[in-house]
Amino acid sequence: MLQVSKQLKQGYGVEQLDDVRIIRDRQTKVSRGFGFLRFPSIELSKAFIERNYPSIYLYGLEPADNDNQAAKVRIDFSRERDERPRGDKEGEWTCKICTFVNFPGRLKCFKCQSPQIDMSTFGNTSAVKQQPTMNSGDSDASPNGTPSQFLLLRGLEPTVSEDLLAKGVSKLYKPSRRSSPPAASASKKANSKVASTTGDANLGAKEGSLRRVLLVRDRKTNESWRYGFAEFATVDDAQAAIIRFNSFDKFTISSKPVTVDYVHAGVFVPLFTASDPDRFCFNPLGNTATRLAYWDKEAYASQLLVSSGSAKSSAGAADAQAMSSADLAAAAAEGEGLVQPGKESEAKAKKRKAEAANATAKPKKTAPAHLQFWSNRHAELHGIKSASSQDQDTEDSKSKEASSGAAAPENSTPTQTFTDPEKKCCYLCSRQFKAEAEVNKHERLSQLHRENLTNDKLVAQARAKMTKAGLSTTATAQDDSSEYRDRAKERRAAFGATKKISLPLKKQASQPEGAESKEPEQPPPPSKGASLLGKMGWSAGEGLGAQGTGRTEAIATEMYVQGVGLGAQGGKIGDAVEEAGRNTVGGYAGFAERTRDKAKERFEKMG
Repeated sequence: MLQVSKQLKQGYGVEQLDDVRIIRDRQTKVSRGFGFLRFPSIELSKAFIERNYPSIYLYGLEPADNDNQAAKVRIDFSRERDERPRGDKEGEWTCKICTFVNFPGRLKCFKCQSPQIDMSTFGNTSAVKQQPTMNSGDSDASPNGTPSQFLLLRGLEPTVSEDLLAKGVSKLYKPSRRSSPPAASASKKANSKVASTTGDANLGAKEGSLRRVLLVRDRKTNESWRYGFAEFATVDDAQAAIIRFNSFDKFTISSKPVTVDYVHAGVFVPLFTASDPDRFCFNPLGNTATRLAYWDKEAYASQLLVSSGSAKSSAGAADAQAMSSADLAAAAAEGEGLVQPGKESEAKAKKRKAEAANATAKPKKTAPAHLQFWSNRHAELHGIKSASSQDQDTEDSKSKEASSGAAAPENSTPTQTFTDPEKKCCYLCSRQFKAEAEVNKHERLSQLHRENLTNDKLVAQARAKMTKAGLSTTATAQDDSSEYRDRAKERRAAFGATKKISLPLKKQASQPEGAESKEPEQPPPPSKGASLLGKMGWSAGEGLGAQGTGRTEAIATEMYVQGVGLGAQGGKIGDAVEEAGRNTVGGYAGFAERTRDKAKERFEKMG
């Protein structure tokens, strides 16, 4: 401080100073980079500011370390600190539940809706224990609106459970095309806003894309903190859900308005120790090695799995293996396009079971970016192969197996048919069809039919049924080369032969050149249009039309001067084919010939 006073006196002529104060850290005693100068009077401080505003230059304690360069210090007037507490401003009161400062006229807290508590009604105010501040989830929302697979839902009722939360989030699905739910139609007003010109029917996440919901609860009391999270299968589904939310005039869960936002990447943190119980943490979908927990240590995220998606449990795999033959048949029918989806509720249920059975063949859903980052970090620290590399190896091995065995089912054609086209049924698969085309399509393309061909028991039962029905059970060799079908011959047999047009014969190779002059002159070959008319029964000299009463001569193609109306004198140039030939050659002889013709035409008109 003495050095600062000395520099101010030598460099800026400051003779009188009451106090020089440098602000330092209480623990490290390092300067905070600012300080205060107190002058004896306001006039002296004003004169110093007017002479040197906006900055002065000062040297530190060791100027040699800074190459004798002074530091630029900004100067300005200071202000007195306002020592008045916030809660004492003209009757404002602080809520004892959430510590929110309310206006004097409010009888209930604006944030938690708790009534105002008058501490004077209690005998000993010091004995009243203030409840801890409850997190409202406002800090979990993404500040810049970055999309993620997790959505934050705030403003829930305290009585909302995980099941009610999942049911409320399902309102963000794309509405069904068959019929919209009555609740959704009743909640919309005549003047409600519309987010898309195509209508709200095209907005929303795909049905079944919601993976799980997470309700934030207190660790001690297990009470709901009135907000939660919803995890979707992909980021696109979450974005579609947000668009669906914005299309509502008022989105409610349990008759209370709820806000929906994206979450930021630090909401769920990884756990590398087993200090917390299992009910306070959860695993990312598709990665059981990583454990995640909510960032606030006073609460935990209670999860409810809605649909497992690509990550299947062992119980789900057992249920898929135990599917009945009827479910497999229904799934095969939908795969062949024989049953239209959405017609019956039973067909939709069977389709879901078929999708669960074929879930191993579908690509694995990727984890969210912030969850995948911590998963890869955990694998790197513990020397474990990351899940992404394992998935890549698995996909490579599956692709090799598929490429080696892909040609087998396509090229292998069944040597014996187990279908009856007359009854429109398949004895091997025990299925009935509506048309013969569906029977053929089933036998050629059905994967269920190919799998049943490898089952000796089903093949024996099918042969027994065919023998009982009086059909042949012997294998028939199939010829790959199909016979050509002359459809033109069939039409001639059904509707009669058409008249043939006489076409010129080609010159034989053995005919001598001298014999060409002895033969009569051959007519010119017919045009393309004459050939097409001849194939339809027309011959030269006949009129057009079914009765032959149409015109017999071809339409003359004549060329006229551009810009001259029809019938004008001198507007006609000549035949369009001849003029095109002359213009194509582009020689002087053609120009001279046209000039002579026009001169002759003018002479004849004069004479």
